[in-house]
Amino acid sequence: MYAIEMRIIIKNNVFFLSILLLILTSCKNYYNDAIEWTDNLEAGINIENVKKFQSDFIEIDWENPQIINNEKWFLITKIKGNKDILEMSIYLVFVENYYLGREIKK
Repeated sequence: MYAIEMRIIIKNNVFFLSILLLILTSCKNYYNDAIEWTDNLEAGINIENVKKFQSDFIEIDWENPQIINNEKWFLITKIKGNKDILEMSIYLVFVENYYLGREIKK
């Protein structure tokens, strides 16, 4: 009787762990992909081409850039599946509508 109960408990635990693993792996976090995408943009590419190549897993506030000196900083407002506990802000930086690079701030 005890062996049968143990098998049932083990099967239930294996089932529960399998479901939990499936849920955790199916929730892709695109944070690293967003960083890689910004790093792979060529310096000097114009803003219109960056908009064309924008990945579907990020949203960028193109309407409200921060102006710092002669640079325009555009905030990535959303990254699909992002669970960044530090809540870092990622900006695309442009000078005269040409991509300079990215900046990350707290």
